[in-house]
Amino acid sequence: MQIELRCLQCCCNFRAPPDTPAPEVIDQMTEEGPWFALGDGDTFEDMIFAALIQRGNIRCPDCREPVAINEASMSRYFLETSLRC
Repeated sequence: MQIELRCLQCCCNFRAPPDTPAPEVIDQMTEEGPWFALGDGDTFEDMIFAALIQRGNIRCPDCREPVAINEASMSRYFLETSLRC
């Protein structure tokens, strides 16, 4: 499975497996673009979680709109988080 960050306004997107090490994610964003501002973490999934916890959303680097995050494990995270509140 892969996690995809996709802007619904301008179709900018980036995807990688959730367990991709952070240095590989950064290299891929640097080489292929686009560059999304993510949080600190050991994996792509950790980086996404950190960004969501710190800022509440991840914004598109092109149009600055919040992006959609697509992947089954991310859905589980949001469900678990909402049940704790």
